[in-house]
Amino acid sequence: MTLTDFGVYVHFPYCRQRCSYCDFAVAVHPQIPHEEYLQSLLHELAAKADLFAGRRAVSVYFGGGTPSLWQPDCLDAALSQIVSVFPSPDGVSPEVTLECDPGDVSTAQLQAWQRAGVTRLSIGAQSFSPTQLVSLRRQHQPQHIVELVDRARQAGFARISLDLLVGMPGQTLPELSDDLRKLLSLRPEHVSLYQLTVEPHTLLSVQIRRGQQRPPCPELQADAYDLVRATLADAGFRHYEISNFARMQPGDPDLRAVHNRLYWTHGEYPGLGVSAHSFRRLPDGTAERFANQRGPSSYLRTWHKPSPQPFALQPDDPSLSLYELRDRESLWKEALWLALRELDGVRYDQFVALHDRDPRVLCAETLSSLTSRGLIDADEAGLRLSSHGVLFADEVGAAFL
Repeated sequence: MTLTDFGVYVHFPYCRQRCSYCDFAVAVHPQIPHEEYLQSLLHELAAKADLFAGRRAVSVYFGGGTPSLWQPDCLDAALSQIVSVFPSPDGVSPEVTLECDPGDVSTAQLQAWQRAGVTRLSIGAQSFSPTQLVSLRRQHQPQHIVELVDRARQAGFARISLDLLVGMPGQTLPELSDDLRKLLSLRPEHVSLYQLTVEPHTLLSVQIRRGQQRPPCPELQADAYDLVRATLADAGFRHYEISNFARMQPGDPDLRAVHNRLYWTHGEYPGLGVSAHSFRRLPDGTAERFANQRGPSSYLRTWHKPSPQPFALQPDDPSLSLYELRDRESLWKEALWLALRELDGVRYDQFVALHDRDPRVLCAETLSSLTSRGLIDADEAGLRLSSHGVLFADEVGAAFL
């Protein structure tokens, strides 16, 4: 991917119930304001389109929250307007991903998403253990995962990604092996792996403080990560990013996630909806990163009417929860850190061409230290995380920032 690649992220914040580990910007409402949220999102899109004038989208990603709860006609209307404002490059079919939860999806919804243009489903399986699903406060059972994948295949979806949580309190390696066996039996094209982390102010953090749950064990999490890597490799999956695996078998196209790769390669993207983050480059080589308000009510108040003029991005704008102006120095360091998330790593010639900076010159001491510790592999062409270094990716990234 290159710096010219561009995608659009849409955040749908509503959920039926908050999971025990969740600290995302979600809202649990008995009545979801489907049409009101659509109109607000379209007003935001119209106001901010000029910030990304002339961009052409290779990806649209609906995340959340639980975007599969959004009425299909509303999702269809949002997607239609997005691809109208940001059409794809000639000869490119955009990847349109929709996150969905098992147990909440009907055949009619799947067919409606197909007609709307959704090409990829990201299914929040998380676990195939009934006990773990209850502990996580998920709203599905293992059979719902199987049923959703079967119905999605029948509806014509050829790209399915399954999310899997590892390192959960009480999870054993044999239980994880059983999860992987059941996951692979569904033949997904892609797998996203997440280590369970305990975030402040979540139900899980409260349960751990009260002694109702055990905290995740770092040693067991490392063993679990190694088990997943080995099992998926044996099943024909390529570990292409720290947390992501794409099936790579004879005849397969490139099944890596287009949208997530935008983040790791410093592609641009506007974020639409509650709490959504955006990133755009400026002509002088700097860049801006900004995020919307986290509360659905405040977001709906901000965008309930069309804006009379294009959005003027200001650091103190009350509709934003974050604004950062990134200078050239911080951008190339961030780009190096993000690029190392992909297991292919960094090619020096490409990095110099994109950023006009040579890590071998500017980071010689850091590279020497990380290499001597066995955390990265470096040669004349580039550098990448070692098999051991993947376990310490955050530490490696911090060394360059």
